[in-house]
Order: sequence, then C-alpha cells, then structure tokens
Amino acid sequence: MSLGLTKTKRRIHSVQSTQKITKAMELVASVKLKRFRREFETGDAYTVALARIIGHLFAYDSSSKTHYSKENEDVEGSLYIVITSNLGLCAGYNNEIFKYVDAHVDPEKDMIFPIGEKGKAHFTADPRYKIVESEFSELDLSMDPRLIGEACQNIKDIFNHRVVKKVVLVYTRYVNSLSFVPDMAQLLPVSIEPVPYNDEEYAPPIFEPSAREQIHLLLPQYLASILISKLNESQLSEQASRRRAMENANDNADELLSKLTIEYNKARQASITQEIVEVVSGSNQGN
Repeated sequence: MSLGLTKTKRRIHSVQSTQKITKAMELVASVKLKRFRREFETGDAYTVALARIIGHLFAYDSSSKTHYSKENEDVEGSLYIVITSNLGLCAGYNNEIFKYVDAHVDPEKDMIFPIGEKGKAHFTADPRYKIVESEFSELDLSMDPRLIGEACQNIKDIFNHRVVKKVVLVYTRYVNSLSFVPDMAQLLPVSIEPVPYNDEEYAPPIFEPSAREQIHLLLPQYLASILISKLNESQLSEQASRRRAMENANDNADELLSKLTIEYNKARQASITQEIVEVVSGSNQGN
C-alpha cells in the first residue's frame, strides 16, 4: 500500500511541476499577445494608407501598365512565402498552415520560401517539395530593417527575372483571441484596384516624377509594409494559440490533480484503516 501512496504522490508532484511551467508560459504568451496586437494594429493602418496611395498611382499611370500589375506569362510555378513559428507548444498553429499549403501549392512546380524554423524543418524534410529556399527562415526573430529590405529585394528580383508567375504570402489571419485561420495575400503582381481622385476627374493631377516612377520607388516600401504587417499578425495568432494551449493544459492539470488527490486520500485512508485492523488483531491475539 505504501508503494501505491509513494507512486501517487510522485505523480502529483510531477503534475504540479509541469503546471508551474505551463502557467508561466501562459502568462508570457498573454503579455506578448497584447504587444503584438498593438504592433499589428499600428502597422496595418500604415499598410492600408500606403496601398491607397499606390492605388491612386496605378490609376494615373498614363503609359501601358507596369509589369508589377501583371503576372509573368509563360511561367508555370509561383513563389509561396510561408510564415510559421520558431517554437512549438502552440497547439495546431503550424499544422493548419502546413495543411493549407498542401491544399494550394503544387510541390513540383511552386517555390517555397519558409519563414520560421518550424516551416524550414518541415518543408526541407518533405521530399514532395522540390524547390525550397530557406535563406530568410529567421526573418521573424527580429524586425531588422536590413533583413526586411534584403528579403523584399530578393522577392522583387525573383519576380523581375521571370522565375515565377506570381508571389504569394501565406500567413495566419487573426480573427479574435480564440479564432485564427490560414490565409494568403498576393504580393506580386500588385493586386490593388486603381482608385482615381473623384473630385479631380475633370483635371487629373500631374505627377513629378511620373506615376510609374513613383510606383517603382514605393514598391519596396509597400512590400516591406505588407511583410511586416503579416509577420505581426502571424505572431499575434501564434501567441493567441499558445496562450489557449497553455490554458487548456492548466485546466487539464487541475482536473488530473483533483483525481490524483482523491486517489491519494483513498489509498491513505485504506492504509490507515489496515494498520488499525492489524493493531487490533495483534492485540486480540495477545489476549
């Protein structure tokens, strides 16, 4: 009976030790969730404003449309930039992204550009995916402007050299603290509807330099703003998923501790009762 008590007691201590870790991780995830929500909301407002400006420029590009507004013809594959996490313990966050990519990507023709160590490990180890570039897999570890700029320049070069038909960013869209779903945003060609100035239709504005030149000048900033915004949104979703996973783990630990405590008390009571019975039996035999 004492062996059973010792075993149950060790399990209780083990669950309590694990729960300390999950509670700490839940607290950290909650703090990061607030920070990334604030950064995402701020960055998203900037991205929307910049897209509106580029939409105006597209509307007043007097010559034939810039190649940044058209897919590369006679090219089969596309480039998919996939944002995943660097760490685990975030429930099905990464698995949902992987399933989404499997459903939308042709592994034989399309190029995969993973961001995040989990994505790098998954796609490089999967033999189905023939073209995987992991040069910027650590991009989400910091928002270093130099790394962001290099990544955007690399994306532009791949599209300009007609290596791929289009460039698509796969990320996790944040709905609320309990809901986040994989989604995609097209980077190139630029999928912005031309928006003319309604109050100046009779006298279109004159751009200096030209609208096309400004499109080419602003495009790196536009790509960088979208990339940063979606990185923030994906990290926001990751922290929300991790917080929910740790919260569920804590609830399960509480339930398990309750069952183990009842089991321990029952075993302890049975042990005490047995000892009393043995004492009484020995006393009776002595008499």
